[in-house]
Amino acid sequence: MKKILFDFVTLQVNAIWGGILYTQKIFDEILDKEVEIYGLYDGNMPINERIESITKQCKVTLLNIRDEYIFEIINNLRIDTFFIGIAQSYGSFNLCALKCKVVIVCHDLNDMSLEYFKILNAEPLKIFEEKYLINEISARACLIKKIKFFIKIFLYPLVLLRRYIRQKKFTLPVSRHANLEKLIKQPNVFVVTVSEYSKCSIQYFLGNPKNKIEVFYSPIVNENFDEKIENFSKAEIKGKKYFLMLSVNRACKNAILLLEQWERFCLSTNYEYYFVLVGKQIKVDLKNCIALEEVASEELAFLYKNAFALVFPSFTEGFGYPPIEAAAYSTPSICANVTSIPEICGEMPIYFSPFYPEDLFRAMIKMTENREFYVEKTKARFLEIKQRQKQDLKKIIDFILG
Repeated sequence: MKKILFDFVTLQVNAIWGGILYTQKIFDEILDKEVEIYGLYDGNMPINERIESITKQCKVTLLNIRDEYIFEIINNLRIDTFFIGIAQSYGSFNLCALKCKVVIVCHDLNDMSLEYFKILNAEPLKIFEEKYLINEISARACLIKKIKFFIKIFLYPLVLLRRYIRQKKFTLPVSRHANLEKLIKQPNVFVVTVSEYSKCSIQYFLGNPKNKIEVFYSPIVNENFDEKIENFSKAEIKGKKYFLMLSVNRACKNAILLLEQWERFCLSTNYEYYFVLVGKQIKVDLKNCIALEEVASEELAFLYKNAFALVFPSFTEGFGYPPIEAAAYSTPSICANVTSIPEICGEMPIYFSPFYPEDLFRAMIKMTENREFYVEKTKARFLEIKQRQKQDLKKIIDFILG
């Protein structure tokens, strides 16, 4: 019987987003196989409900990555394969001492992509933090602003020196991924990613791994598309013709582009449409805008199914689940024309540049004029991508167990 060491460090994160759902899906698939499973967790992080539920229902032996002799323990157990669901979860650990086969999934290197043009420090995103984020996020932004002001006024000579050094010597920001860069050069380590874009991104920033990078599309994480969706609990949504955007609190998702042009779009369309934003700690005081902090999975399904269109203005994606999830309900999308998004979505969406609000305005107007055309394109692309996702899920499970 094969022995699989599984990445529980990723599953310890209390969040529901693409990489974590991906890791959970892979675990569920492996659980159906005749294997002996060990779970590697981080003893410095709390054991959450997800891990507790797994250990109660499944026969899993937990190993603490903080154990002084953890590599000796793993090697002595004669583990066949160690599966890592998100490479960045192990950024602070040097795993080069492992002798077993290591399959490590690197979904993206978005932080390095965004660093090149300092996108997250751009003025529109500063406006987004100050104008649309609330509670501790906005307080943190204010504190950072005060610290930057102090540095600028009182430590300006040091700032000048820092700029001079940067001009003289530019280095790619690889230090945060130093352990990953060393790990992928090991002969027993196999890198998996979720798009051709991400494959090239890994090669660009980290160089070629020792072994070939395998590209397997992210699997379908919710296959209950045909189930009846119950009534949505938020009464203000019902009967509205709305554009939908998710994870708006994350700056890299670029909600500011939509928010700053929304009033002009409403004027142009006589306030016929609404904008539903889903994300934590958002404050919006715009006409025809509805902000939802949290929604359950069945409520998200309702939002997808009843949306006029999904808006997806991300600066960078390794795969990009939302347009595909929306497509499962034949809901068309308006997407940024960058990174992995055109590769995954194909001819399904209306594309626009994530750097120009007037281009998003154009795309939204276009959707109002010819939505049914894009609904048909969406249905066709979903069938293609669904088939590829099922095939690639089987391939990655065979790759892990092989």
